[in-house]
Amino acid sequence: MVNTTLPNRHLLLMTLGLTYITIGMLGALPGASLIRLASNTHVSLEVAGSMFTISAFGSMLGIVLSGFLVRSIQPKYLLMLGLFLLGSGSTAIALTSLFPVLLLGQMVIGLGFGFLDPSLNTITTLTFQERLASDMNTLHGLFGLGSLLGPLILAFGLHLFNSLELSYFAGAGVAAITILLILLQRIPELPRQAMNVLQQRAANSEQQNVLRQGFLWLMVLQVSIFAAAEIGFGNWIVTAVSQSAALSLAQAAPVATAFFLGLTAGRLGGAQLLRRGWMSEASLLYAALCGGVVCGIIVAMFSGQVLVSYVASALVGCCYGPLEPSMMAITSRRFVHAIGPVSSILIISTNATSMIVPVAMGLLIPALGINWVMAIPALCCAFAVFPMALTNRAQPGVQTDHHDG
Repeated sequence: MVNTTLPNRHLLLMTLGLTYITIGMLGALPGASLIRLASNTHVSLEVAGSMFTISAFGSMLGIVLSGFLVRSIQPKYLLMLGLFLLGSGSTAIALTSLFPVLLLGQMVIGLGFGFLDPSLNTITTLTFQERLASDMNTLHGLFGLGSLLGPLILAFGLHLFNSLELSYFAGAGVAAITILLILLQRIPELPRQAMNVLQQRAANSEQQNVLRQGFLWLMVLQVSIFAAAEIGFGNWIVTAVSQSAALSLAQAAPVATAFFLGLTAGRLGGAQLLRRGWMSEASLLYAALCGGVVCGIIVAMFSGQVLVSYVASALVGCCYGPLEPSMMAITSRRFVHAIGPVSSILIISTNATSMIVPVAMGLLIPALGINWVMAIPALCCAFAVFPMALTNRAQPGVQTDHHDG
């Protein structure tokens, strides 16, 4: 068992929170500044948009590479490498006037995300096992805060200084500070790989037994569903309100801000509910799931009513917020002895569904109409009730997560 009794746990939690804020800031900037990036590199918006595909490919490649490297490199150093790649790639795309360099920078950013996600999940699980769900909700909430902060800094820099680089440099600077903070701290390490052939075979056999457990794949299914619902709703809500209420994109765009504010509030609020022992993990998940289904259906039915759409979208965000981090926490805590491969499986599955579902929703709009398509995230959550009931029965005991650190 990994020893999680560290003298600097609160400092480490703050450092991980700063990491999530940095990821949120730098992750949101390319989308928010796409028009300027396309202008700087002398390509059309459609061509410039291909950089997101390159970034997604880099992320998947980084996750696969980190799965191999974690056997010989501790997650602390993979985390530092991921932050370095994220900061350097962001700096490159802000400064370049060459489209191939923009694509290369996005590939580097994607690789950075691929190293960051599994190492963050591993470090958080090893350090905060007894209150993992509340801390994961807090950290994911700080990611949402960073996602809101990045475009604000971008708007500030463009408005006052006509500078695209300011926001990217700010994010890269925070990444550099975070690397130094991580370097100076003692962080739990995974057990060293066995060198003896028989021990290595035993370790491989144990890992294969983990991958054969139905509980793991039920949890992976749920995490994937929640990630797909969140990304699908966030990607299409502005278009749905714009078309249904006959608004311009500029007028409809704040509905996405309402959703992401709700998402952040839901995660931070869920963390407090678990930390104070006011709700158990299971009751929080069921309440959030039911709320997400009801509010999602309301948005789909009344997307032409602007006020209803804004309020209901914020409530959808509040309900979706705790779902993915809480489920990842339960899975990671259950399989802490195989946290490396389990983290990679969880993140690969969420990335895959997050790419497939929004595209599928777009393809279904001509056949079903935007209102029915906006009901898909809610229906996904409704479907998740069944695997959730099975996994709750399979758990030896559901923790309330209200221990003091």
